[in-house]
Amino acid sequence: MFSSKSKTKVNLERAAKSVAAPIPIVRPMVDQRGALRKGTWCVCQIMTREGAVREGVILDVSATGARIRFRDRGELPRIVKIKASRIGLNRFARVVWQRIPDAGIEFISTVRTDPR
Repeated sequence: MFSSKSKTKVNLERAAKSVAAPIPIVRPMVDQRGALRKGTWCVCQIMTREGAVREGVILDVSATGARIRFRDRGELPRIVKIKASRIGLNRFARVVWQRIPDAGIEFISTVRTDPR
């Protein structure tokens, strides 16, 4: 009485043919990190050899590295020094990857200086 739909019947044969393809199962990527990461939220300073300092936030950290988020854009050099006094971190690191606004670093023991 109040419906505006037509009163025709549904063609079941046609409906059976229009079944959608199955949804693919998406499996998570295999974690290739060497150590377990701990989620954190800690302000840090990244220092370059030239003396420039950038402030960031450590999002997760492990014994071998960390993921850092920056407020501003900009590329990091290959080797940096990271300092986060709240978690007692003050060491050199190698930048492994960068995707704005995040960067992944791997801690290194020492920095080799180039003889001049």
